[in-house]
Amino acid sequence: MTNKAIPTSSKLEADSVENDTNADEFDNDDCNNLIAQIMEELNSNPPIKCSISYTGLGDEETINNIMVQLQIQAFCLKQKHSWLNFDDLDSIVFHSDYSLALREISERTGRICQATNEPSGIGIAMVVPLEKKCAVIFDAGVALSIIDESDPERKNLCLDTILHELCHVYDYGRKRRLLQHEFLIWKISPINSHVFNAAESAWSEYFANKYSNSTYSSPNMHPQYLSEVVPSVVEDIRNAIKSYRTHAKLDELLQFCVKKICFLFQSFGYALGRLSANSTSLEQVAPSSVAALRSAGFWDLWLAIVGELDRLDERRESWTSFDELKTLMALVDDVFKVLGIHYSESNGRVMVNIPYTPETMP
Repeated sequence: MTNKAIPTSSKLEADSVENDTNADEFDNDDCNNLIAQIMEELNSNPPIKCSISYTGLGDEETINNIMVQLQIQAFCLKQKHSWLNFDDLDSIVFHSDYSLALREISERTGRICQATNEPSGIGIAMVVPLEKKCAVIFDAGVALSIIDESDPERKNLCLDTILHELCHVYDYGRKRRLLQHEFLIWKISPINSHVFNAAESAWSEYFANKYSNSTYSSPNMHPQYLSEVVPSVVEDIRNAIKSYRTHAKLDELLQFCVKKICFLFQSFGYALGRLSANSTSLEQVAPSSVAALRSAGFWDLWLAIVGELDRLDERRESWTSFDELKTLMALVDDVFKVLGIHYSESNGRVMVNIPYTPETMP
């Protein structure tokens, strides 16, 4: 087990880059010169300048190879999107005990950070807001996989994950820059408390998955994943309402349902970001997901969410308030209504009505 802080100023070894990029397959002088230029750029002006720590299996060579690959991927991402930067990164942490790393960062920030833990999805990476910047926490397995040639599919998945999180870093900085008068202090009105996180998650995952799209990315995985997520969330919420009919613990029901809807919209964002990046549609790549959305009564809402996320992206540099998300928040509320949970406001009080339906009767 290695626990090491990796100095960003340490010189990246060219032979590591050659091994990682298969540069030895090329005998063209131009290719070698290009590699030398990239190495010089990486050493003189690395795209990631924050502290990087690694706790897990591996020796010095392994850690150096991870460092090289990380910088190369960040460099290539910036080449693709010249406006991207990672200036708001405070630190990157790779840890073999991902849950422990999240607990430690929770203590540092005073906010609970929990990994996604759904039957259809387990979290392995997270961007965590700090006082002025942000940190990225990864499971150490992500780092080991990006230099492991024995499992190309997993390697690509983990490289895609790293690019995705780096795009989250940029979006975090963008929101802090544009919305500095509200960032991390914006007061969510009581009537929007059940929808804000889901709307923000949909936007964040849409942005990160759209602009991290690369040859490592599967164009179909996230869109097809909805065929599992949608019926699972619908069933879980209906079962929870059935249980509520007996135990009558409204707060318990709503807390559960808010979490489930947030996961649903997070999944929507993943899928829509990848669809937008590849200029395709759900009907083309995931007809089973279309069927799941139609069966749940979500199809028209899905089409509205597509249009709204595209609109938000088109004007992302013109945001003036988190009120930009109001239309998306209204769509989240519409999903609650479809599932039989109706929020309203009367005299400053939030009211919740859960009408009896055949699907939610014990």
